[in-house]
Amino acid sequence: MNNRQRFRAHLADPKMLMVPIAHDPLCARIIERAGFQAVGVGGAASAAALLGRPDARLLSAREMADVVWRTVDAVGVPVFADADDGYGDATHVAWTVRQYESAGAAGLFLADRPARRQRGRTAGGTVGDAEEDTVVPAAELIGRIEAAVAARRDPDLLIMARTDALAAHGIDEALDRAHGCVDAGADAICVAHPASTHQMRRITEEITARRGIPTMADASPGVMPPPTAAELQQLGYALTLYPTLASRALARAVADVMGELSWSGDAAPLADRLAPFEEFHALARPPEHREAAGPPGARR
Repeated sequence: MNNRQRFRAHLADPKMLMVPIAHDPLCARIIERAGFQAVGVGGAASAAALLGRPDARLLSAREMADVVWRTVDAVGVPVFADADDGYGDATHVAWTVRQYESAGAAGLFLADRPARRQRGRTAGGTVGDAEEDTVVPAAELIGRIEAAVAARRDPDLLIMARTDALAAHGIDEALDRAHGCVDAGADAICVAHPASTHQMRRITEEITARRGIPTMADASPGVMPPPTAAELQQLGYALTLYPTLASRALARAVADVMGELSWSGDAAPLADRLAPFEEFHALARPPEHREAAGPPGARR
């Protein structure tokens, strides 16, 4: 079983699949080492890691595919990737899918966001989005899914459709889009930002129970506190994504350590807050590299 088949098997398993998005390949190794069965690649984490900027569409499809490749190369578990809006029209969507597939992604998701806009997540949603232009027309999202399904070479590459229509247009419109994407060939669905457990149950009942399509929950802060993985599993979800958890953990840890170092000028008291060198060395040098390079200290 390859990683794409394994990823699909995880989604078919009744147990919730938890997918943290990695800040970078080293972070992906840490996630894998913690026991997670898949790792995510996302726009916000990648923009922060590569540019030190928010997810404002500064990274191209080619750059994001490179992030996917580096992450796939770093871990042995499936990698699930954010393909945003497909980076343009149907031709660009097809090209993006081919690039992500060639990079080794086990799955990807495409959303109904407009092609060019600046986004920044807040506790209540996104910054700078007028309600009327939060999402593209339903036909455009369905067209993206059709283009993606037609473009993939490996039928095991999982293609998920994500809709953000719920907040601006209501649950009925969001579910209509989800059903349209299933008809277009989507293998999984995410209806983002439900405002209640009642809406969550309706999503999983209509998409998973009735149509047999797995659904994803986004554990980002939103209009309601994100349920636990166990609660999401009980609600019928197959997958939950943790988009910025690792990046925020990294930001806090580095800020605390560097702030104390700047104040004290003494690194020695920080030792118990750092990974031991041997542990860091093992993470940064996977087994095949260690075998080729020899024992620690053999090469500098």
